[in-house]
Amino acid sequence: MPKILKIDFHTHPIEALKDKMGIKGIRDINREVASLIVESVKSAGLNGIAITEHGNFNRSWVASLEVLDYFQKERLIILPGAELDFEGQQCLQIYIPDYYRRRIPFFHQKEWFIILAHPGFYNPLDAGNLPSFSFDAVEERSLHGEFPLANQISLKRKIPLIRGSDAHKLEDIGYAYTEVELL
Repeated sequence: MPKILKIDFHTHPIEALKDKMGIKGIRDINREVASLIVESVKSAGLNGIAITEHGNFNRSWVASLEVLDYFQKERLIILPGAELDFEGQQCLQIYIPDYYRRRIPFFHQKEWFIILAHPGFYNPLDAGNLPSFSFDAVEERSLHGEFPLANQISLKRKIPLIRGSDAHKLEDIGYAYTEVELL
């Protein structure tokens, strides 16, 4: 029987800790930073998060490795990614390690999973004239609210809807999350 996992696919924990921890670059992401991320994920009752820092995959990658290195026993899923601007919209580009590609059908065996984030929130978007780039899911809810356009996009492209917090504060992680099956 598959296990249901709760994952927040849209978080910015390094940005949340930047001032508090004095993070200027990847060398400042350490065990203490990882500990605060783990604590936030666990207190939200999640099984994992995608760290999707704005335009900075390296920070997400290093934070993911720090969590894996020091907190492997917690068995949390920490996926590195980035939030990128493209064609006037934002998308979440998330790296999916092979282990999760094989065990979580939601990812369709993709190494890179792309989510159209908060469609139409910052810039107008017409469901009949979608961005030309390919994406695998669309965000329907975050701290910014509900995105009614997401349902139309999901139906048109035949892709799943996700919920993610878009947390820029640690206490907001888990505000919205997506349930996926683990085989």
